Amino acid sequence: MANQRNSRFIPLKEVLDDMIKEMRIGGKMDEMKVRKYWHELMGTYIANQTSKIFYKQGKLFVYIPSSVLKQELFMAREKIKSNLNERLQEQLIQEIIFR
Repeated sequence: MANQRNSRFIPLKEVLDDMIKEMRIGGKMDEMKVRKYWHELMGTYIANQTSKIFYKQGKLFVYIPSSVLKQELFMAREKIKSNLNERLQEQLIQEIIFR
């Protein structure tokens, strides 16, 4: 007698979300998305001036050697944060820290 297959279909998104949880790679995937959108939203000049970016637990750390550029971005951090969160379609970034 042939085995009967489970008639319940599981959406692919649900399967992938479960895999991401099990493999504990959700944080790294969020960081990759944030980096991608940082480069898209900020343009090539600022992206080239950024020496390092990393995201951890709602905080985006951006390393910029130029103190003048760092000050300009610091003044616009709320707008940058809202633009990034809008592009990400979720409220991942709670705070941006420029170093």
